[in-house]
Amino acid sequence: MSSNSGEIARELFAAGAERSDGNGPATGGRGPTGGTGDSTTGTKSAPKPGDHGSVHIHGMDDGDDTFSVRKFLAFCGPGFLMCIGYVDPGNFESDLQAGVLYGYSLLWVLLWATVAGLFVQAMCVRLALATGWHLARVMRDEYPPRVRYLLWIATELAIVASDIPEVIGTALALKLIFGLPTAWGVGVTSLSALLFLGLQSFGIRKLEAFIGALVAVMSICFVAQMALLGGGDGGDVLVGIIVPTIPNPNAVFIAISLLGAVVMPHNLFLHSALVLSRTFSLGERALKSAYKYNVAECALALLVTLVINFAVVIVAARSIRDVSFDDPTGTRKRAIVDRPLQNAPEMLKDVLGVAAKGMFAAALLASGQSSTITGTYAGQFVMEGFLEIRINPVLRAFLTRSAAIVPSLLVILVAGDEYAEFLIIVSSVILFVQLPFALIPLVKFCGDPAIVGKLVLGPKTLFTMRVLCGGVVFANVVLLIQMIHESGTVNGTVGGVFLGVFVTLIAVTYVASVVWLAKRPVAQNLRARVERRMRGDGGDEYDDENENAVDRELADSVGGEEMLAGVVGGTAERNAYQFRVGTPPSPLGPGGVGSGRV
Repeated sequence: MSSNSGEIARELFAAGAERSDGNGPATGGRGPTGGTGDSTTGTKSAPKPGDHGSVHIHGMDDGDDTFSVRKFLAFCGPGFLMCIGYVDPGNFESDLQAGVLYGYSLLWVLLWATVAGLFVQAMCVRLALATGWHLARVMRDEYPPRVRYLLWIATELAIVASDIPEVIGTALALKLIFGLPTAWGVGVTSLSALLFLGLQSFGIRKLEAFIGALVAVMSICFVAQMALLGGGDGGDVLVGIIVPTIPNPNAVFIAISLLGAVVMPHNLFLHSALVLSRTFSLGERALKSAYKYNVAECALALLVTLVINFAVVIVAARSIRDVSFDDPTGTRKRAIVDRPLQNAPEMLKDVLGVAAKGMFAAALLASGQSSTITGTYAGQFVMEGFLEIRINPVLRAFLTRSAAIVPSLLVILVAGDEYAEFLIIVSSVILFVQLPFALIPLVKFCGDPAIVGKLVLGPKTLFTMRVLCGGVVFANVVLLIQMIHESGTVNGTVGGVFLGVFVTLIAVTYVASVVWLAKRPVAQNLRARVERRMRGDGGDEYDDENENAVDRELADSVGGEEMLAGVVGGTAERNAYQFRVGTPPSPLGPGGVGSGRV
């Protein structure tokens, strides 16, 4: 990676980098590429205060537990980068459809999806602070190579699926603003890599500020549109938020699309890595304080996204009710439902005036561009974490965007703009289907004291997250059954029977894979690593081989079975097993680490 384009990536994409006060060397990845820094020891210089790739926070170990606005502002940034996944063009698509078809009745889905998202993102913070690694890095050492590669492929497909709405959304925004044909707009989106290249050279704080500004644009545009509607529906809106209802069976598909568009799997990898961009002196008090500030910042960011999503649904519901057009056959309303990103702006113009159309286009463009940047970051973390491969982030952006452009462009050229937005709904469903393969490992890691130590989830929270995982899998199975039933393709014909058998095999394989992932015990033991970070006694001074030695000593001291035997090959293969040691029974009782859970 060239020095003029990879300064942020060298720090943020260092999967093995311990985040501390920057006074000592930090662990570097020891993959086949050798990482950066000393090729012999595998270590590299820790980020110093003021580095582009990190933000150093003073006073985290000062013993003051009162809430500090200064510290909170220093932690602001990662949550707002993460929250873009909650307001991308896929969200707008699902929100508009929900509002046009079902009014305010599905607002409760957005509320509880966002609340669930806060719990999930808080687990990402927990894992990152406890281990100093992001989710993909922990998963690399947890699973055998074959499983790890399959999980990586599934995650990459999810990232591509998340990029399709950004491509189509940006193209449609350019069409609304400049009259550019959609196919040309799709091609123009490939230039987003140049925007990413320019932004990353200014440092992480400037990038966070830019993304925050785009979120502000979206907020202002949709809240302004909601203000133009006037009052009168407050009671109905409140009922839609509080009372869970599914108006009819067809609403299940839209509800699941809302869930899939809000809780995205690549966000788990992204947020757990961005948390590590904050450096401070380690120690139990400092880590728990950092957890508090990170979760507070995350909650604020998600509150903003919830307001935006509510505003989109409310504006769509009121506009379709108040719009006055001659539509005896329902054709125009059907067009708005099928292609809301293309047809809703005209509806908004009829109800709210010309300014509403421009505000919608500006919000859509801001959403598409911000999602492009965060998707590129997530992809880099995933690739480096699972495979120990680091590539230029601009090249990564180009490759991901190309994979999203090809299907989008083909659909637009062959079927026309009418079917472009259907890809957005399909991508949202794909994301929801893939979510358990990132969420289940995260829950298992955060519920095991051998991985996160004293930051382990409490019993009630762990039970809640397990129920959430089960709900996601159940919703996916229901969604598959509904889609097949409505298509009418599974019937008594020979082709219908074969399709039914094929779909059944896919469903069984999916459920079996998820169950295997959930039932498989956690194999690695990061207790020694976490305890060093909790003590704050030089947690940055260990490279991977030193840490392996510590874990081997820990395993030997309790009679744990050494699982490195028989592992041959290169460094990547060795790294896949380097922490696979027996988890010793805790001397502190059933909880594993005593009290002190957060």
